[in-house]
Amino acid sequence: MTSSTGNSQGVLVPSAEKRGLTFIEVMVTVVVLTVGLLAIYRSFFLGLDYLNHLSYRLSALNLLEGSISSVEHSFRSLKDFDVGPLKETLVINNRPVDFQYTIALEPIGNLLTVFKLDITLSWEERGRVITLSRSAYFSGLVGTGPGG
Repeated sequence: MTSSTGNSQGVLVPSAEKRGLTFIEVMVTVVVLTVGLLAIYRSFFLGLDYLNHLSYRLSALNLLEGSISSVEHSFRSLKDFDVGPLKETLVINNRPVDFQYTIALEPIGNLLTVFKLDITLSWEERGRVITLSRSAYFSGLVGTGPGG
């Protein structure tokens, strides 16, 4: 039973045994605040990891597009067909990242003027190997048309 005493103005004042917080209430509050702060801390670092992954992916997409353009240009101009280095290192977010290429160029069917280019780029991120692939088709070599 709780008891309250009245003062001279008729306002109820809790008795001395109900003033302040109990140890259990303080501990529950500490646990709830800790769980909330840990959730915020975890979501912050998950966001940083995702941003780092997107930086790697954007760099890989740029490398793929540049490689497709370079291979197509070399192929169309009938120069010495050079795909360039099959490994490239970029510094992303102050960390060196090694990108490895796999390039396949082959004619489509019996057509010797239409070719399919497949480029796969892979890199290691947080102990996992991530791959990204692109394909391109091109035809019409320089000097094969009329007047060429």
